[in-house]
Amino acid sequence: MPSYKEHVLVAIIMVFPFFPNIFYIALAVIGASIIDMDHKVNQKNITIIGLLGVILALILYIFHFPYLVGVLIALMALLFYVSEHRGLMHSLIGIAFISACVTFFVLGAHNLITQYTNLRVTLIIISLILGIVILNKKIVPIYAFLIIIGLIFTSNLGFNIYYVALAFFLGCLSHVILDLFTPSGVQLINPISSVKFKKRAGFTLLAIWVGCVIASVVLYGNNFLSIIGFTNIL
Repeated sequence: MPSYKEHVLVAIIMVFPFFPNIFYIALAVIGASIIDMDHKVNQKNITIIGLLGVILALILYIFHFPYLVGVLIALMALLFYVSEHRGLMHSLIGIAFISACVTFFVLGAHNLITQYTNLRVTLIIISLILGIVILNKKIVPIYAFLIIIGLIFTSNLGFNIYYVALAFFLGCLSHVILDLFTPSGVQLINPISSVKFKKRAGFTLLAIWVGCVIASVVLYGNNFLSIIGFTNIL
């Protein structure tokens, strides 16, 4: 079974050709790590995420923001809590749902925090909240240090909600791909089917990723996302 370090490394490798930006790389690392929250040893973290979702919903409601953001986070935590390991939350449908929930959380947190501070501080706060709650505690200190330093010294910071969703999804997908190369495989199309996919599916997804990298870096000058309409839209 791949370790959390291997999942983090593969996530960085997969997201970097598309998003060589510290904030989006951080989201990919979070995505690669959140998938294993369906493991029983992580129930404490899931409880914390659920409580954060409820608290966020209340805060957003008080400030007249869309409180559905917090509700979705709480629902995601509930699904993690009741799911079996490498079940629904390791499937393509599961990681799409997780990515949507976290994307809405990031958007809600961004809209709330930027009322009181600048974008740089906002991105640092969001990255640290996600990292502290989700990442393995052994890598949180180095993660926090790199995020703070990286965002402080990064020029021309921007925030694109489409990039948030895609970076996080790539992180989740990198975790699933790595798990496909293990003997137990992954229920890739759960809940449609409980059939377990293994190396062949892993190679297929890797081939698709390589094709996208080639399209991005070679054919479109590393600007592949812009040609499909994902411009710098908040």
